Amino acid sequence: MSGPITSFFREDHDRLDGLLRRAVATPGAIDREAFAAFRAGILRHIAWEEKILFKAAREARGGDPLPLARRLRIDHGAITLLLSPTPTPEIVEELRSILEPHNEVEEGPGGIYETCEKLLADRAGEILDRVRAYPDVKLNPHYDGPEVFRTAKDALAMSGRQFERRDRG
Repeated sequence: MSGPITSFFREDHDRLDGLLRRAVATPGAIDREAFAAFRAGILRHIAWEEKILFKAAREARGGDPLPLARRLRIDHGAITLLLSPTPTPEIVEELRSILEPHNEVEEGPGGIYETCEKLLADRAGEILDRVRAYPDVKLNPHYDGPEVFRTAKDALAMSGRQFERRDRG
């Protein structure tokens, strides 16, 4: 099923993938401008999903979150953690190791976008209007301190722990 929600988010995934490829097009180097555009875009994309799409789907389910939402939220947290340090080719590879399976869970058959299409078909236009109107995300400078995460494994573990603490709190 490929309705307006799926099409919109898939197109944005393609745009973000292109920026990330451009950021590492020169072996061993980072195109800072392309990476900055990717960073701003992926953070805005995550906000669209978390604050608009997943929230609307949860409301349509009577307050019950989507079954895949927890996993995607942990991925989103890990992606965000990996965007904190100054980018390196290694960090871009770590981001890709999360993004490739993550995008499949969102876009693939039975994925979250398909579920949202079914739940929100009558509100798709309104939801996409809200998404398009969502402001740019404020970016903090990169941080390279001692507690920064540089691997997907560590970022996913930390994101999962943060998510569990929020659930209990």
